[in-house]
Amino acid sequence: MNMKRRTALQLLGASAGTAFLGAPQIVFGQDLDQIVVAVDDIPEQLDPLLNQLNPGYRTLWNIYDSLLTVDYLGDGSVQPALAESWQRVDGRTLELTLREGVTFHDSSPLTVEDVVFSFGPERRTDPESPGYGTAQQFLNTIETVEAVDDRTIRVTSSVDDPTLELRLTAWGSQIVSKAAFEAAGGFEGFAQAPVGTGPFKVVSISADTIELEAFADYWGGAPDIERLVFRQAPELSSRIAGLVSGDFDIIVDVPADQFAAVEGQDGLEIVGGNVASIRVVKFDTRNETLADPRIRRALALSIDRQAIVDALWGGLVSIPNGHQLPSFGALYDPDRPDWQYDPDAARALMEEAGYDGTAIPYRIRVAAYGPELATAQVLVSMWEAVGFNIDMQIKENFGQLLEFPGTGMRNGVDPVLVADPLFGFWRSYNESEREVWENEPFYELGHRLESSLDVEERKDVFGQMMDIFDEDPPAFILHQMGTFYGKRTDISWEPSESVFLQFAGASID
Repeated sequence: MNMKRRTALQLLGASAGTAFLGAPQIVFGQDLDQIVVAVDDIPEQLDPLLNQLNPGYRTLWNIYDSLLTVDYLGDGSVQPALAESWQRVDGRTLELTLREGVTFHDSSPLTVEDVVFSFGPERRTDPESPGYGTAQQFLNTIETVEAVDDRTIRVTSSVDDPTLELRLTAWGSQIVSKAAFEAAGGFEGFAQAPVGTGPFKVVSISADTIELEAFADYWGGAPDIERLVFRQAPELSSRIAGLVSGDFDIIVDVPADQFAAVEGQDGLEIVGGNVASIRVVKFDTRNETLADPRIRRALALSIDRQAIVDALWGGLVSIPNGHQLPSFGALYDPDRPDWQYDPDAARALMEEAGYDGTAIPYRIRVAAYGPELATAQVLVSMWEAVGFNIDMQIKENFGQLLEFPGTGMRNGVDPVLVADPLFGFWRSYNESEREVWENEPFYELGHRLESSLDVEERKDVFGQMMDIFDEDPPAFILHQMGTFYGKRTDISWEPSESVFLQFAGASID
């Protein structure tokens, strides 16, 4: 997916990116064995069970491994990692053979005890554990993880689980050193000095920098770069200026209207594209107006998604036909109808529902989801064009978005961290969201999706769930998210559609 882009001048007109076109030509003054990645935020600590947000996704997979992994840059298949092989015993049981010769960053050997501990009560299954909530997002059906012998692990699910292998690739499945975790006194100490088996080990963590170095004894082969540094640079202007000056080698989240600011410099390029995350506007049906599904459908029908993608993303991100991605494989329905833009139908639903002009609160943050403010302004204008009264409110943080009472609509994303509807769609709208949207038939279907081994049945169930999503919407979809990076052309590194950033294979030409 390393797409060398046309310049933003071609995509968006000659005015694009002019704020930086006068910047000096880049001069590379950095250590040739080091890559500095400028990110909008870095995690305050480095335990994956305490960090289920973009800052963690972008850093922590470089420190840890899981038993199995996914070929994110290839066909999306499940691949061996810390387990060199695995087999299904039955619908609920998987047995895996640990790879020999794997060592942690402190040079201690990986053992079956470390694996059992990583999935055990101290980290995952005790409701009092700080990691319990995150683990439940992806590992909730895993009942037991036990050692059969000194190289064999048996994983047992509470249901016939069609995605058991995928769960062992998911966030929260990273394997940690039992001895290091206990020596650090638990989560708080370990999160500041973690010990994993990944391609890079932690050198230091501070308020604005995470510094890693290559792990020479990495089982997959030592990385080609000696040092990997993540540096916090919240402002887009500072990231671009740092890339141009040579302070940064890769920067995240470059919007389409700033491509020219990067590509206009010798030795720099833009890479990236769609990522496995779906941009949505979510409803809180405790709001009296939004309790009527006709109003929610009317709000969705009022939106011209393609106009938003063309104007704010240069036409470079996709609009999925349903809450699904092609990476779902056999469960993906390519023939599902596209989203409708029909202002007349929206007005008809508003009249049928008796909409009286009551203001609907719409909460946003300024820059949490790409061009969020610009998107929100376009949405409000489209809603007002059909007769809705929208009270747009800018909030500082996620907690303020959710604060009740006063809720209505809010911006959001549904990350698809694992390529199955269980881990994006069902995870985002299951019973845990009952307070803001409740639909018992949807929940019943979700549990069938979670426990059926029949692919055709799962596809049918998934289709029914998407139908309910359309008729009684807990949210509506805008488009697939995109992430674009500015980088030095002499750095060989390719982002995938995953939200994870991985640098084990990166090199400097």
